[in-house]
Order: sequence, then C-alpha cells, then structure tokens
Amino acid sequence: MGHLFRDKLEDANFAVALAHDGEAGLKLAGEGKPDAVVMDSALPGLAMGKLIPQLKALGGKEPLPVIVLPNARPIFAESAVEAGGVSLARGVNPISDIVEAIQVGLKMEKTTLLTKNLVFQAGDGWLKASLAAAPEVLAAARRALHEINREGQAAAAGQELYQRMHCFAEQMALLGQRPLHYLAAQIEALAYDLSTFPEQVNPSIVRTLSQSLDFLATLLPDAVRNQLKDPGAAEVLVVDDEDGARKIIMAAMRMANLKSMAADTPTTALSALGVQGFELIFLDVGLPEMSGFELCTKIRMLPQHEKTPIVFITGMATFQNRVQSSLSGGNDFVGKPFNISELGLKALIWVFKGQLGQV
Repeated sequence: MGHLFRDKLEDANFAVALAHDGEAGLKLAGEGKPDAVVMDSALPGLAMGKLIPQLKALGGKEPLPVIVLPNARPIFAESAVEAGGVSLARGVNPISDIVEAIQVGLKMEKTTLLTKNLVFQAGDGWLKASLAAAPEVLAAARRALHEINREGQAAAAGQELYQRMHCFAEQMALLGQRPLHYLAAQIEALAYDLSTFPEQVNPSIVRTLSQSLDFLATLLPDAVRNQLKDPGAAEVLVVDDEDGARKIIMAAMRMANLKSMAADTPTTALSALGVQGFELIFLDVGLPEMSGFELCTKIRMLPQHEKTPIVFITGMATFQNRVQSSLSGGNDFVGKPFNISELGLKALIWVFKGQLGQV
C-alpha cells in the first residue's frame, strides 16, 4: 500500500520518500525536510499522538502539514486532529483526496488533477494476489491471538493483531471489497481495545476473535465472497425494555457500520417485524408482556423471519437460559456486561451468515 500511494503521488508530480514505521519516518523527515507528510494511523512504534507533534515541529515557523489516512476507528481521526494533524475521511478516490489535502496544507493554488493517472482502479491481478496472500495474514493474526493469553503479552499481542487486521482491512477497502473490509475492521477494533486495555482479555473475547478469523478465511473464495452484500444496508432490530441497554447495543451496531432500530416491548417488536425484514435480531430475555424466549418462538412463526439470526443478550447468563435460548430458536447468547466491539463483530458475522444461508 505504501508503494501504491507513492507511485500515485509521483504521478501527481510529487517527489516521495517512503518509511514503514514512525521512527523511520521521523528520521527521514528530519534528513529530507519534506513539505508535507502523509501517514497511516496504525504505524508500528511511536504512537500517533507523539509522532505528529514531532513531525509538525520539523517545519519550523510554518508547521509541517501532517495528513492522516482514513481508519475504521473514529478515535484515530479524533486523536489525529488533537495532535495537530488533518484526518482524511474515506472517499471514493483516496489519491485525489490526499493530493487536495496536501495542496490545502501547503496553501497551494489548486490545480486540475490528472484524474486519469490519479484514480486508483483495483485490477483483478492485485485482488487475486491480495486474496492469495490473505491466508498468511490470517495465520500471523492467529499466532498473535494465541499470544494474547500468555501472561504479560496481551498488550503487545493485541497490537500485533490490530496492525495485521488494520492493513488487511484498508487493503480490502481500496480493492472495493466492502464486506471483507467491514469484518476485518471490526476485528481490528476489538484487537485495538485489547492492546489498549489488556485487562479486558477474557475467554469470550478470545473465542469470538478466533471464530471471526476462521470465518473470515471462509469468505475468501470467489464463490463465497461474491454472495455477500454490503452490510451497511443491513437492518438490525434491538428488543430490550431498558433504555440504556438499547442505546449501548445500537452504539455497537453503529461502530460495526450496521443500521438498527429499537423496540421496548414484544408488541412493538412484532409490529415492526410484520412490516419489514431484518437481517439480525437482538432479544433481551426479561421482557414485559412475554419472555424473550416466547417472543423468539413467535418470531420463528413469521415466514419472513423463519431463518433470521436471533441473538439473546441478557444479564441472566445461566446455563438454563442458554439451553432455553436454543430451544426457542435463538442462534447465539451474549451475557451482560459485554464488550461493544465484540458485540459489533458478532453482529457482522451473523449478518454475513444470514446472507450465505448458514443460519
């Protein structure tokens, strides 16, 4: 990806030097005195919040413009701006967006871009090569995940997993593989949580990450991948009588780029289910009017939702409730409290399984 951006920026008549980590970039910038810096947000080594101010200071009286490439995590855009950088949003043509940001940062008069040269088109050759290399990427991610459980290794292993999945997610975004991008980006988000807060590591999260890496591997073949639809169009129904719980679950869906609507009673939920289709349903167990198990049984009687993935979320995570959730037609069971990134990852997996008829 570094070579891709370099080649395209050279097509726009910029001289480009390439570094692969923060320390190398800082050294190169100090020696070469560049006019602007374009950087990824997930570089190894020096943290972005420390790197950006040091880069900007190299410009002297006129701070060096630092442009940060898009990331699936909003927190990185916020951190980039706080550190004095400019964070790019994900656009249709990332190369033109970068060039325009450089021109603004250098206070250059905008010129007509050579769009024929600047537009990035993902050829079949690169797509095939990237998908062929993906098993090796996933194998490295699994090795990092294995290290997470080792005492004192959670933060470093989480960082390794996060960086591996970040690179893969951004590559899939450039290649136009939105389903793979969304899933890899959500794995990235959960891995980032663990690298930042290693005390959050628990068997549930490790199991979810392991399952997600295995599932991602099954999506790589053309015959499977081409069945997937853009998950951004998927609708998720959240049924919970607690306002706070509904808001948290819906926030998790937003982080996973999924649309959601909420119902606070079974009656409201059934009314919504009778009007439109949903790709995924979250159910609380302790609902008014009837239990979540009873509601699940009624949902399964609706032809449109006979095979819609249903996930129970409850603070009563007993063995009996887990068994009852399966007997009533549920597909998964999540206990409260839960990690928001983990819930978003589970949601994406179930949406894709629904699209593939694996429910």
